[in-house]
Amino acid sequence: MSTSTSPADDDDGFWSRSSTCQAVEAEGRELGRAYGLAESTSRTLAALLSRQAREKFGGADPAGRATLNRLAQAQATATLAELGERLVGATGWDEWLAGVDIPPPAPGLPDYTRDLEINLEPSEPSIDTYARVGLRAGESAIVHIRLQKRYQPDLDRHLYENSRKVEQKHGSMPMVCVMLMWPPAEGPGMTGRYEERDATGNVTHVFTYMIQKAWEVPAEEVMQGPSTMMMAPLTRGARERMPEIVRMMSDRLKQRQSRAEIVEKLWTTAYWHMGLVCDVDEAHRALGDLLPGIQLSPDYLTIKGHSFLEAYSAAQHEGRLRAARDLILRQAAARFGHDHNAWAAIASIDEPSEFEALADRVLTADDWTSLMARS
Repeated sequence: MSTSTSPADDDDGFWSRSSTCQAVEAEGRELGRAYGLAESTSRTLAALLSRQAREKFGGADPAGRATLNRLAQAQATATLAELGERLVGATGWDEWLAGVDIPPPAPGLPDYTRDLEINLEPSEPSIDTYARVGLRAGESAIVHIRLQKRYQPDLDRHLYENSRKVEQKHGSMPMVCVMLMWPPAEGPGMTGRYEERDATGNVTHVFTYMIQKAWEVPAEEVMQGPSTMMMAPLTRGARERMPEIVRMMSDRLKQRQSRAEIVEKLWTTAYWHMGLVCDVDEAHRALGDLLPGIQLSPDYLTIKGHSFLEAYSAAQHEGRLRAARDLILRQAAARFGHDHNAWAAIASIDEPSEFEALADRVLTADDWTSLMARS
C-alpha cells in the first residue's frame, strides 16, 4: 500500500494545484537557475579567456590559468567580464592579471540537492491505513481508512477484492471508510457498494463501505488520529478556520504525544493540503512558528531540491551562451565601437561552437565585417 504524501510522486495533478507546493517549487527553481547561470557563466568565461590569452600572448601560463580557474570557482563573473575587456589592450599575462582580487570559492550545491532519487513509478491513487480497534466484550475489528487522491472507476470492486484478502489473512472483513480528498476524486464508480455474483448472475455477497467527502465534514471529525488529521485543512470551511485548525492539530498532537517523525510528516502533508484551499501567504500566517520546522523537513527539501536541480541543469546551456556572447560583444565594442547589425547577429547565435570561433577571431579581426565574415 502506498503511504506517500509527497508532491515528488505527483503524476495526476493533485499536488500541482497546491499553492504551497507551487511556492516551494518556484523557490527551488529560482535558486537553481541563479546558481546554474553563475556557475556556467564563470566557467565559460574562464575557459574562453584562457584560450584567448594563450593565443594573444604566445603561450600558456600555469599561474595565470590557475588565477582564472580560481575566479571561476568563486563564480566571480563581474571580474572575469572586466578581464575580458582588459585583455584587448594587455601585452602579457602578468600585466593583464595584475591586481586581480580573488574571492573565496563559491558554496557548493545545497545539501538538499544531494542523493535525490527520481521515482519513475506512477503514484498510487490513495493513501491507505489499517488499524485494529477494540470493540465491546473484548472483540476487535480491522479498520481500513483510505484517503482517495484521484478518481478510480473500479474502486468498488478494488476495495472488495482487497478486503477479501484481509479476511483470508486475519479472519474477518475490515470496516472500510474512504475519504475523498477533493472533488476531482469523486465519480460514479464510487458507490459504497459492490455485489459479487455467481455464474448465473445471482448476488452471492454484498460488500459495503463508507464514503466521506473531506470538503463536507467539519475539521473536528478528522482529528482522531494522524492518518486522518492531515485532512483537516481540506474540510468544510477550512480556509476561514485555518489558524484555528492549526491550533487544534497542534493541541491534539501534544495530547497524543505522537512520535517526532509522525508529527513531521503530518505537518508537511498538512502544508501541501493547505495550499489546495488557500494561498501561500494565508498558509504561512496560519502556521506561524511551525513554518520553519516544515521548511526543514525532508519532504519540503526534496521538492525544493528537485526543482533546484531541474532549473540548474536548464541554466547551464543558457549560461554558456550568455557568457560567450557578452565577452565577444564587450571585446568587439572595445576594438571597433558599436554596430547595431553585427550586435543583433551575435545576439541571435545559439550554438556554443559559433561563439568559440568568434572568440578566436575577435582579438585579431580588423573590424566588425571581418569578424562576422566567417561566422
